[in-house]
Amino acid sequence: MLRLSPLCLLWGCLLTAVHPEPLTECKENQYPINSQCCNLCPPGEKLVNDCTEITNTECVPCGKGEFLDTENRDSHCHQHKYCDPNLGLRVQREGTSKTDTTCTCDEGRHCTTDACESCTLHNLCHPGFGVKQIDVCWPQFTRATCLRPLME
Repeated sequence: MLRLSPLCLLWGCLLTAVHPEPLTECKENQYPINSQCCNLCPPGEKLVNDCTEITNTECVPCGKGEFLDTENRDSHCHQHKYCDPNLGLRVQREGTSKTDTTCTCDEGRHCTTDACESCTLHNLCHPGFGVKQIDVCWPQFTRATCLRPLME
């Protein structure tokens, strides 16, 4: 029986750790799996099967009410956002298989966040003040003076 010295075993472990099997380098629109590169699914489609040595990546379109907005290897599509009328929301733009639904607020309301997930009523400005931006009142100026606030 052949006995390896502990030093040989140590060097073998070190060389294996320092020189692991090279990683598969894939293109930007691909992903590595089983030492090969598979194409990502295009926006609007989800992954059904990874590629093999003899088949390409298999993708299918997202279903109604679903979307994926980037190249992907997701097995599930995202649900479109629901614009809840009970929160003062309404659809601004319907979603597609590649884009999410965007919501906006009913008249007299504005979104509380950039994602527009809820609405709040506009604040009213006091006399002599006008809207600078939503919910920010600013003194109004006459055209003649341009610098003096309008007094009432």
